[in-house]
Amino acid sequence: MKRIFTITGLLLATIVVGYVLGPSAHYDAVKVEPITLDPDLIKLEKSISESESKANLRPDNEARIVWADSLHKVKTPYCIVYIPGFTASWAEGDPVHKQLAKRFGCNLYLARTYGHGVDSPDALKDLTPGNYAGSAERALAIGKELGEKVIVMGTSAGGMLALYLAARHPEIQGLILYSPCIAVANPALKLVTKPWGQQILTQVFGGDHVINAYNKPGRIRYWLPQYHTNGLLTLQTMLDEYMTPEEFHKVKQPVFMGYYYKDEDNQDKVVSVAAMLDMFNELGTPADKKQKVDFPNAGEHVIASYYTAGDLNGVYQSTEKFMKNVLNLPMAQGPAQTVAFRQNGGSTKK
Repeated sequence: MKRIFTITGLLLATIVVGYVLGPSAHYDAVKVEPITLDPDLIKLEKSISESESKANLRPDNEARIVWADSLHKVKTPYCIVYIPGFTASWAEGDPVHKQLAKRFGCNLYLARTYGHGVDSPDALKDLTPGNYAGSAERALAIGKELGEKVIVMGTSAGGMLALYLAARHPEIQGLILYSPCIAVANPALKLVTKPWGQQILTQVFGGDHVINAYNKPGRIRYWLPQYHTNGLLTLQTMLDEYMTPEEFHKVKQPVFMGYYYKDEDNQDKVVSVAAMLDMFNELGTPADKKQKVDFPNAGEHVIASYYTAGDLNGVYQSTEKFMKNVLNLPMAQGPAQTVAFRQNGGSTKK
């Protein structure tokens, strides 16, 4: 009997050692690279357009500037920088981001993060924490050219990148986080950055690609229909490295966080609500400068897009109130307008 236990113990030890010494993904550390932009805003817009035109993008997925006044393309007191989530484009926050920018007279920069929006079945194959974070840094740099002060708005992984930026750039005036990805809802994704993670992904997806199917008409136009599993490795690496209490304590700016939660059975199934709430409590932001709002009627993870959300009015009104009362943004000059959103897209103004 003792011999059997000894053999069993040796076998288990061998398995454990084999697992621990197995292959795992390793990326170079994120480095902050200097960013040089043309201060001439007309030339800046042109350079963004030219760069995006060379990126082999799917139609209408390019980054862009939405001017507060298209006839006078000048720097505004505030600029909103919108960062979409994993596999998504600017439409993930449309039309809420545009209407908020219009309400407060802000230039709006709709960013495109590295590798997103490309017309390729291998999208995100070369995504790394370095170029993913670097694209967020570039978006912020562009926002600083467009506004005297910058507010960063992000959905899902865009919220993750917004927090990453805020921890490193105290000059950011405020954050608006819609369903921020602090951890994915399925904890199994954490295994992919452990030994044999790539092999696990290959087994789960039956190859090197993830294929998305969307029920809502038109949505597939603005979210990648297929991407390389390396994207998931990069995403989880970023979550492991930067979505931590130590990072959250560095964030001192005012923060608005909105998310879908009705009850235990009806809540965000893509990212973890519990992780969001823990993050919110760990922020270095003063209590009177941060606000969390659950939207029980949102119905889906993406709460600010007319392709998905069930309570666009609620999300817009709560965010507008925060921007007015906490961030102290002045309303744009002109007659007051009430924005009413239609669920099939767009908005009406009264």
